[in-house]
Parts: sequence; structure tokens; C-alpha cells
Amino acid sequence: MITGNESLLFDPRFMDPQAEPYGLFWCANAEDVQAIQINAVCKALLAPWRELTEWSEFVCQYPYILVAVPPGSTRDEIASELQARFPLPVLIPGKDAFHGCASALELRENYGLSAIDQLVLDAEELPSPGLLNVGTQIDCDGETNTKRTSSGLALLDREIGGFAPGELSVWTGRRGEGKSTLLGQILLDAINQGRRVCAYSGELRAKQFKRVIRQQAAGYLHVTKLEDPWTGKEYYTVCDDVKGPIDCWFDGSLFLTDIRDKVAHDEDTILRLFEGANRRYGCDTFLVDNIMTAQLRGEAEQGYYRAQSAFAGRLADFCKRLGVHVHLVAHPRKTEGKRPLEADDVGGSGDITNRADNVFKVERVPEEKVQELGYSSLLTILKNREFGARGKVKLEFNEPSRRLFQKDGSPAKRYGWEMRKT
Repeated sequence: MITGNESLLFDPRFMDPQAEPYGLFWCANAEDVQAIQINAVCKALLAPWRELTEWSEFVCQYPYILVAVPPGSTRDEIASELQARFPLPVLIPGKDAFHGCASALELRENYGLSAIDQLVLDAEELPSPGLLNVGTQIDCDGETNTKRTSSGLALLDREIGGFAPGELSVWTGRRGEGKSTLLGQILLDAINQGRRVCAYSGELRAKQFKRVIRQQAAGYLHVTKLEDPWTGKEYYTVCDDVKGPIDCWFDGSLFLTDIRDKVAHDEDTILRLFEGANRRYGCDTFLVDNIMTAQLRGEAEQGYYRAQSAFAGRLADFCKRLGVHVHLVAHPRKTEGKRPLEADDVGGSGDITNRADNVFKVERVPEEKVQELGYSSLLTILKNREFGARGKVKLEFNEPSRRLFQKDGSPAKRYGWEMRKT
């Protein structure tokens, strides 16, 4: 009794997410659905794949999707389309699981139901498209509390109690003031506490992102100062003997969305990849750097600032639904004169900060005042929903490590990779 609508076919008598096997068996056709029966579905022959998105809630009842199709172009197409539409692990049977049979129906007829059950046991999970494992998939060397997460800045943590799950933190400040630098360290501190992290960096290529954050992880004791022979520009590079340990430390804990994808900046894509990173890899700390590089839906109808606010709202909902923390970089609009930035200046309106749980401002001290004041940057808490904190943290900058640290403190923090190395 195959039923459904014009796009998805299945037998409702055998559909139960609590019944073993627990996953969803995606078949090539209705005959294979009848052969497998339990939790088996297929796309209707003439239905376009885009219509399957209306079944997202139904499909996501299951922990994974098994493509119950023999190796070949049909299986590859189905797997690709499923990965593009559903934030679930997609599995394919092992290469010998079908014993040369051309369909699931033929497999059952020749080898019995036990062979159908074996499809799950031999299955392999496909890599998630659009996500890069920073530890192993990016090569940049060819080119020169209850679950609260500490920021790594003791004074900031004392004010806000760390970054709580289910919250959105917005970071603002004029361009080049150090927001991305400080957030790189915050990601490293999250990894240091056993968190798994996923970042969207809309302006940096993958190699640039890794080069910067690896330098921050290395620290000033593990970098070498070099000079460009053509320009005389001095810069720092991570010592070869620590690159491997740092990459091992990143492996499986730090992921980056792949902005080479043509839809990588689309807000729907960012959220889909974030949810996939949470479901598949356990990521619970996220970074959107920055909202201005995202392609916002509804911008033409709503206007730029309203579209920004709507995206911030979706991120806030994402945090609360999955119990994760998202850091969002949002540049302020231009302000009159030289008055200090306020929360309402973020994104051009107060809507973004209304949706946020925390709002922080990062600003550089004018160079002529650094020596007088004794610090080079200032972190200000503009909003903290939980405790109402409004403090300031004075910061100094260490160029070799690209680290910001508390005034009168030290940039010599040791991260987990170094502990393993010793």
C-alpha cells in the first residue's frame, strides 16, 4: 500500500522512527520500497527534487538516511540531493553489500531479509559537503559552568559569567578595530575547553583563516620573524615543528564553511551547514564573521537593515533550539561626529541588538594615547541580558602571536596542543 503525495512515496503501515532499523531507507523506486518495507521511502519518478523540502519535518524524525541503492550514478545523485536538502547524516552501504545485485528487490530475493539488515551494518557516512575540517582538509603551507564557555579573559568572564548555551553574542566596532582577532582567540579557548567550533568567515579564504588562527594558537614562542625580500615588510610565520601538533589539535574540533561554494554566503546555506555541524560533529560554538558578507533573503522587499535583523533573529532561534552559542560580527552604521558607538548603532538599527543576549564593542585606542593609557584596545560590554553587566576590559596586543590580552597580563597562554606536545 504505497502512498504519500506526488513527491514522496512510502507505506505508512511500516513508518516508525522508533522501530529498528531506526534510520530512513531511501530507495530508488516503489518496488524497492515494498521489498524493504520498514522505514523505506522513495521519490516519485516525475517529482523534482526541490519538492522534497516540504517533507523536511517528516524526514528529520529519523537520525540518519541510508541510501539503499547499489553503487552507480543513481545512488550518487540521490545521496547528493539528500545532502543538499536535509541536515542529517547520509549513509551509503559498503561496496560489497549488494553482492552484485542491481536493486534492493533483487538483493532480498537472492539473499533474504538479513542482507537488507546488513546494509546498515556495513554503511559508511558520507563527508558533509560545504564543511571543511580545519585540522586535515586545509593546506595553507604551500603559501607563505553548566556548559558555559570561558572567553579566556578573566575580567570579561567575571562580568558575564562566560558564554552560555542558547545565546547570541553580537560583536561590533569600526573596521580594523580587532573584532576578528579577539574572536579567533575566543574560538581557540572554546576548543581548549573541549568544545567543537564551526565558523563562517565571509572575507577570508580558507588558507588565510587557518594561517591566522594557527599563529594565534602557536603563540609568540613558536613563531619566526621573516622579512619580505621585495618590500621589506616584516611578518611572522609558525615554526614547522609545531604545525603538526596544532593541526592535530584542530582535527575534529574546528570546522569552517567552504566559501568557494556558489551559495556559501546565502543565509539559508550558513544555517543549514551550522545545523549539520551540530548534528554530525557536536559543534556548539559558532561564528558568523560577518553579517555584511552574508546574502540575506528578503533584502529586496524588506530593506538591508530589516533583512540583517531577520537573519539575527534566525541565529537567535538557532541558538535556543539547539542549545548552542553563536558569535555574530555586525559593523555599525556611520555615526555623527566622533561620539562613542552605542548598541543602537549596530547594523544601523537597534533591532539586531534587541535580538542578542550579549553585545560587545571592540575599539582601538588612538596610537598617540597608547603609552599614556597603558593599553591599546578596549572591550566594552554594551549589553548582557543575564546579569546586566556593563563593564570594560582593557587589552594589550602582542604582534608575533596576534593575541589580545588583559592589561598587565601576558600573551604567553599555552593551549591544548602544547600540553600534548610536552
